[in-house]
Amino acid sequence: MDTQILNLNEPYEYIHCNGEVGKHIATLIVYENTKSDGGSYKLETHSHPIVKYWNAPGGVVWNKAELTDCDVVCTEKDMRISTFKFCRLVRKEWGIERDCNYLEKAENLRQTLHDIGIIISDDVLTAKYRKVVTEWTHQIELIFDEKDGKIICRDNGKGLYPIYCEVESEDDLTEELSDQCYEWERFTDRRVTIHFETEQHKYKKIIDAIERDRITWDL
Repeated sequence: MDTQILNLNEPYEYIHCNGEVGKHIATLIVYENTKSDGGSYKLETHSHPIVKYWNAPGGVVWNKAELTDCDVVCTEKDMRISTFKFCRLVRKEWGIERDCNYLEKAENLRQTLHDIGIIISDDVLTAKYRKVVTEWTHQIELIFDEKDGKIICRDNGKGLYPIYCEVESEDDLTEELSDQCYEWERFTDRRVTIHFETEQHKYKKIIDAIERDRITWDL
């Protein structure tokens, strides 16, 4: 097995993998000869990021992550990430059909970015679309299932904000979905209105109740 360290040049990129964020300063390349079942050898190459954390000296090898597993958050020159990209990181990291408190995971990741000095800002998109966007509306399609006496709800994976909950009654479902909708709408500084929809007639009354109640959320 041979190794090589490829040092990178400034400005460095901040990358994300396995819930961690670090400044990508170099790459450890590992060359390894492996023997197949047929007795032949082939050369395998693995590239592991070497990152610098904001609160620690030196570099750390992410030996459980390949470079291809990582996502670029931003660069040193522009310490911003759009809401769209941020939510995509959350969804990619913690999956779509997974029993997961997405809001808690998102809050932890946002705090990590804040500690580094990276802000979630839709000014990134303003430059792209050449106009200032002040209000955003998102439709999220929900899928419901019933299992072991519980109601399971998740989004269809195509929306921006991930939704998941597992409750025991329709009243609990209404409350939990209302809470998640409220929290996602206020997760960043931008003005967001989220509307749920579903093709499952049985649960449309839940969504209608949330729409009726939302006018009281800021009272």
